[in-house]
Amino acid sequence: MVMPSFINIAGRRRIGAFFHSLRRRPRPIDKLDVRSAYRLWAPLYQAETVTSFLDEVLAQEMLADLSYKHLLDAGCGIGRRIVNLPNATGLDLSPEMLKAGRAQNVVSGDIREMPFPNACFDMVWCRLVLGHLSDPLAAYREFARVSVPGGHVFITDFHPDAVAAGHTRSFTDKSGRVHEIEHYVHQDHVALAEQAGLSLAVQRDGTVGDNVRSFYADGRGLKAFQRDLGLRLVAAFLFRL
Repeated sequence: MVMPSFINIAGRRRIGAFFHSLRRRPRPIDKLDVRSAYRLWAPLYQAETVTSFLDEVLAQEMLADLSYKHLLDAGCGIGRRIVNLPNATGLDLSPEMLKAGRAQNVVSGDIREMPFPNACFDMVWCRLVLGHLSDPLAAYREFARVSVPGGHVFITDFHPDAVAAGHTRSFTDKSGRVHEIEHYVHQDHVALAEQAGLSLAVQRDGTVGDNVRSFYADGRGLKAFQRDLGLRLVAAFLFRL
């Protein structure tokens, strides 16, 4: 299986107002549940953010040596990571997000109760999604259920260090209003995965470095970049069944 091509660096210039998947308090913003938030964000979701960029860097590095035939992107959003991948299936809670994308083999559904038979995927992605669940254990059990023996599960989440530093999961809608998305801090991904029958293969973090400098230059500014330099923003885990 060929991984999706790396992010187009030039395309990052389109970020503008929707840099807010990485935002510091205390600017007042509305708080939304997951369904409401992604319904509003869907028309603007195509633009990369610092968080999604680091997520993709980790995916490229951690999955580079793995081959797989049947991929599930659980919580795929608009499906941008799978749009050019054959034999990939996407699932997302938001019909609006799926409609906003170009991926074909996608279905609306909850990752805690997925409409797939047992043992049908040799790779499962769940990227920057589990932080929206108060208890991800049911999702981990579903990932294990739909995975074939020897298959892999790749998880990324907003890093607890980012939350501790004051960052939030948020976005700007078409009107320019900023919304914070329902989010929970999880520091027990490995333990949850093990309860579901998965074992840890690799664990890595995505940190603020020179590769995201331009995001800050186009958004919150280079003073914020210097302050955040070295901060862990994304936690990534590769598990095996």
